[in-house]
Amino acid sequence: MASDEFSDVERRIRNHQGEVFHTQSGLPMTYKVDGPRIKVSRAKPWLLIEDARQIWAMGPDATLTDVDQRITGRAYLFAILRDLRIQSSAS
Repeated sequence: MASDEFSDVERRIRNHQGEVFHTQSGLPMTYKVDGPRIKVSRAKPWLLIEDARQIWAMGPDATLTDVDQRITGRAYLFAILRDLRIQSSAS
């Protein structure tokens, strides 16, 4: 995926902060963005936009098990990135 394409994704991530998202298992969560970091309501550590970029670059066919386990909060980032509000270029 192109870097400029992720800029649009990052903008949508920022625009939808505070809204309710759901994990793959259906648990509700919210998040806020502060600079290059994302704070998810269900996770203690801050997550990184750069890690979200890495997951996005894997493409739409990637699954959660494809994501490097060393990425902190990978399941939460994956859930955010797979949400239609973030995937859609119309938002």
